[in-house]
Amino acid sequence: MTITKYINLLLTAIQNLNRFKAKTIAVVLPLTISMSVISFMMFTRGGFIKDTLIAEKFLPDITVQSTEAGRVAKISTDMIEKFGGIPHIKKIIPRVWGYIPLNIDDTDISYTLMGLDLDKIDYHKHLPWTLEQGFFLTKGDKNKAVLGEGCALSLNASVGDTLNIEDTLGNTGQFKLTGILGNTVQVYSTDLILVSIEDARQFFGYKKNEASDLLIYVDDFQSADKIAWEITTTFPNTRVLTAKALTNLVIEAFGRRGGTFQMMWLILLVTLLLILWAQTAHISVDMSKEIGILKATGWLTSDIIIMRMMESLVIGLTGTSVGILIGFIYGLMGTPGISGYCIGCASIYPKFPVPVHCDIQSLLILSIMGVVPIMVISALPSWLAGIIDPDVAIRK
Repeated sequence: MTITKYINLLLTAIQNLNRFKAKTIAVVLPLTISMSVISFMMFTRGGFIKDTLIAEKFLPDITVQSTEAGRVAKISTDMIEKFGGIPHIKKIIPRVWGYIPLNIDDTDISYTLMGLDLDKIDYHKHLPWTLEQGFFLTKGDKNKAVLGEGCALSLNASVGDTLNIEDTLGNTGQFKLTGILGNTVQVYSTDLILVSIEDARQFFGYKKNEASDLLIYVDDFQSADKIAWEITTTFPNTRVLTAKALTNLVIEAFGRRGGTFQMMWLILLVTLLLILWAQTAHISVDMSKEIGILKATGWLTSDIIIMRMMESLVIGLTGTSVGILIGFIYGLMGTPGISGYCIGCASIYPKFPVPVHCDIQSLLILSIMGVVPIMVISALPSWLAGIIDPDVAIRK
């Protein structure tokens, strides 16, 4: 069969779809809705995963917390000396952090105030944060802060402003804003208030030898799991997390929400396939006569089958392409109406754009998910249409 004949069959298929617009729309519309649902879910989940994997490169190799009665508690910095004798540990840095519940304009919002030990590490070079405005914290800074973008927007704060923070628990602090973080990794940075570890201890009422956790950096990342196991078995009242474990927790937390939309897509797709089967399996008298006439004028059975399959291909490509486009645009708009569900904690979280990531692999998978089921469900009806006896069909 020549290319010209394929083109003629395709044009005939498109003409048929245009003639039976109602039936075509009845299939294309649910396919478009189905693919838009699965598309924005895949693109937003990909955005969260991409941000998380970027941040993983900058996370400490091991994070150690203390537990008391099964709950996370303060950890003594005296543990640094005990951990120091373990081979392959290069550096141990204390960190103080906690959540700050605030009520702004009758809206409950929670920020994360994190105290960094500025004397032991140059955080500006070791964290996945970029500055949108101002300067980062430096060694010796007191009563100064750097805010995440979402936090700065909620507080309507600019570089140089003085922040008087008092949370609903009674903790108070005054900080001069020196910088605002960009949106490189929004899921990690948007709710942050970064201060020195001394300021954080004062805000939360920690003693000088107390910290929220200890950050351990090793000289060989492959030994992180072994070191984590040794700490866990030697010090039973500790909670030990490797960078990989923390990354997996974040991916799971954001990724599991896609399950709801996957189920919605599956229900829509099954409904669509049933509609398509009903549409293609039933051949009307007029359509039967047309096929009979075509075969009587020289069309082969294979030509009829190919033309019918091309109709399904055009429907699949149209609904899938439009659905993917709608899903991508909806994701770029921040998934209005369901952004809280996508983020998971929007009721207390500063607003920030839902990350969106689209690549060739995602587009290929979505195309297969949209087109292949349509083609498969149409195969048998196309064959049944192709084997119609022209004499019987014309006499109907």
